[in-house]
Amino acid sequence: MGEDKIVLDKEILTKIQSRATAIKLISNDKQIIKEASEILSIIEEQFKVNSVSLLERINQKMKETKLSNPELNANLYILYRKLSDNKISEEDAAVLYDLYVSSEPFDKKIY
Repeated sequence: MGEDKIVLDKEILTKIQSRATAIKLISNDKQIIKEASEILSIIEEQFKVNSVSLLERINQKMKETKLSNPELNANLYILYRKLSDNKISEEDAAVLYDLYVSSEPFDKKIY
C-alpha cells in the first residue's frame, strides 16, 4: 500500500505548531514537553518537504531522469505542461507524480 496523503492549509499547521509551542512552554511535565517537541519537529519537517512547489519538484525530477530514464522524463514533461497550463488540478498532478516516481524503479530499461 502507498502512503495516504491529506491536504491541509498551511494556516492550520501553523496553528497546531503555535499551540504545541505553548504547551511545551507552559507544561512542567517532561513527558508532555517531549511529546510537544516531537509534534513540533514533525510539523517543521512537513514545512520543509512542502516548501517546494509541485511544478518545481516535477521540473527537478525531469532534470534528474533526462538521461537515465527518458520514458519517465517524457511522462513528467507531459504532466508539467498540463499542470502549468491548468489542464489538470494540482491534487491530480500530485497523485500522478507520486505514481510515476514510485513506479520508476520498476520501469528501468537499459538505454
